[in-house]
Amino acid sequence: MDAPPTAAATYVAEWMLEAALGTTSAPDAFAGMVERLRHQGVQIDRAHLAYTTLHPLNRGAGATWNSTSGLVVEDYSYDRDQTYAGWFESPIHYVITKRIERLRRRLSGSAAMLDFPVLEGFAAEGLADYVLFAQPFDSFYSPVDLADEPDRPMTAGMTCSFATKRAEGFTDDEIGTLDWLIRPLAMTVKMADQRQVAMNLADCYIGHEAGPRVLGGEIRRGDFASTPAVVWMSDLRASTEMSMTMPRDEFIATINDFFDCTAGAVEKEGGEPLTFMGDSALAIFPIDKLGETGARTAAFAAAERATKVLSDLNIACKAEGCDQIRWGIALHAGVLEYGNIGSLTRHSWSAIGSVVNETACLEGTIKEVGEPIVASRSFVDGMENDWRSMGLFVLKGVPEEFEVFAPPLDLKIMEETAA
Repeated sequence: MDAPPTAAATYVAEWMLEAALGTTSAPDAFAGMVERLRHQGVQIDRAHLAYTTLHPLNRGAGATWNSTSGLVVEDYSYDRDQTYAGWFESPIHYVITKRIERLRRRLSGSAAMLDFPVLEGFAAEGLADYVLFAQPFDSFYSPVDLADEPDRPMTAGMTCSFATKRAEGFTDDEIGTLDWLIRPLAMTVKMADQRQVAMNLADCYIGHEAGPRVLGGEIRRGDFASTPAVVWMSDLRASTEMSMTMPRDEFIATINDFFDCTAGAVEKEGGEPLTFMGDSALAIFPIDKLGETGARTAAFAAAERATKVLSDLNIACKAEGCDQIRWGIALHAGVLEYGNIGSLTRHSWSAIGSVVNETACLEGTIKEVGEPIVASRSFVDGMENDWRSMGLFVLKGVPEEFEVFAPPLDLKIMEETAA
């Protein structure tokens, strides 16, 4: 990399190196760069950063900085191309699809060139000069190697633009400084984003509680921890028959709707979904975090919430002539063991122990009980509600008979929603 063209470039690059080695977010690093350039006399009145990321809901993220409102951060959803009307006529779309590294436009005077609609808005705000840079990433989440397909639009990378209200625009030295700083900025953004990607994936695939543990170093097979918790297991009934009679996309959508209603209710009440097993979900409400009574109350509230949402979903399905969803939810309490198990090279963060097995077996009694929600004695003993005893049941692998309870009558729902 060539030597920095100005003292301002050196000053800013050294700061960005420290930011890249630390925990500064991409938007904050970008804002820090702009503010330091302004401190060195580069009059930037508006700046924008956009970069690709790996996230289950968003394809990218961005940040806009201006001299009046400061930094504004936003996420770009996967349907942004359809929801943002100006995207296809934007200079960012143009440089990405054309693989152009730099685009500059004067916004005022005889040399003004307002060939993109957004530039007309910038000119109306009093901005006089605009420069946009694009930097592709050789990223682990890019589907292709850009070097192998030089004509392919940039699929992973960063764009950033700078605009000034200074009538004469940016000087040649300032443009040189900005141009030289793009690669250090790109490295800072990419490193910050990959830290965030790791956290996103750990949160999405491992969970809010387990994810930080794994990223914190608990990655060896056999690393385990114990926690007292209320354990939740929910199951979609007759899923095998549904998979055989429904079109694949419709069946997958039904599974996802079911998880939205059940695991979604768990999260809204402060619980933690641990894993999805086919059409079942295992979740916990940590007692250390929520308290003995709080964990049980939250789990019960989640069951009530899921019941209401699933019942509403069935009403809508019935009106559309779709198959009704039938389900079961089991609530238990005990000490949970969770951590890394698996082969030498392939691990899974899992929950094990008698409380997990008992919850699974408890959920299996739902068909006999005829109620969509059942609970154990260890769960009910911490509740104030008048839970109804359904009798003693023999659970596979459990040495003693297990007393099974159903919720109070005011939670009893229509018969067809039960197993």
